[in-house]
Amino acid sequence: MATIYWRGDRAYLNWRENGRQVRLSLGAVDAREAERIRAAKEAELTHGVRILARLPTVRAYLEWYLDWYESEHPTTAGKAKSEVKRFIERFGARPIDTLRPTEMEGYKRDRLKIDRAAAETVGKEMRRLKAAFRRGVEWEEIDANPLEKVKAPRGVRSVAVRFYGAEDMAALYAARPARAALWAFMAHTGLRRGEMCKMRKADVFAGVLRVESDPDEDGDGRTKSARWREVPLNEKARAALDLLPDPPVGVHPDTLSDWFAADAKLAGIGGSLHRLRHTFCAHLAMAGVPLRRIQILAGHSDYKITEKYAHLAPGGADAAVAKLTF
Repeated sequence: MATIYWRGDRAYLNWRENGRQVRLSLGAVDAREAERIRAAKEAELTHGVRILARLPTVRAYLEWYLDWYESEHPTTAGKAKSEVKRFIERFGARPIDTLRPTEMEGYKRDRLKIDRAAAETVGKEMRRLKAAFRRGVEWEEIDANPLEKVKAPRGVRSVAVRFYGAEDMAALYAARPARAALWAFMAHTGLRRGEMCKMRKADVFAGVLRVESDPDEDGDGRTKSARWREVPLNEKARAALDLLPDPPVGVHPDTLSDWFAADAKLAGIGGSLHRLRHTFCAHLAMAGVPLRRIQILAGHSDYKITEKYAHLAPGGADAAVAKLTF
């Protein structure tokens, strides 16, 4: 049975499906429209034929998605809301199935050219929206992802990469010894937080960690080839792993980030969990490891990302051109 629940001027459609309760936000619709949708859903449940148009508007779906996202990712829910805000403002009243790829390309162009938003910012917004609509397709609540064929721009901010030195890491380890092995392992393997959370000790074979990178909810952090990468464990990584349970992490990635933020603050070094990954790459570059090798070890999908560490290589440009003898 399908029912309508009201909260202020917002309507919610409720029904049971496969033994579970489902709630869908219809947005600020009037009573007649809400009843039309409820009746269509009731007929769908009774006859087993999809009658209800899948999620009538962009606003209704994205607001429902954000409710779900906040329950799953409370730490980054504010960021997600910010990333879809402008899209909702422009297309919120439109039925999802009326959105066309050319319009989506136009929206991307306007954000870059008219709003003068940075490519990195627009890229994050587009990947967030892609991920949101992809979820709807997976949940079988919408038929297609309107942004599936739209390429998100990628920009690399021209800022100095921040990483930790030996003294910083020592302070981090001392701040909360119970988690020292965890931070040491991440700093010596360059794992993303999602990779760390899904890792098992069985992923290590003959001293080499095999990593398969999964996308974050906004599509970030994914090796484009979707292939495994291999990271040899050095002595410190092996020693840290011996001290960790199996699985090493049993919490949500957001919780892992919160742990690190608290420990970094206690240590007086600041920064976010991702800075451990920068530390891995930066120290490899300073040790003279070729950038291509760093790209492979870190699983960077784009070489431009790895180039951020080029200035740390020993000798730099002066040493390079000094090798010319002709």
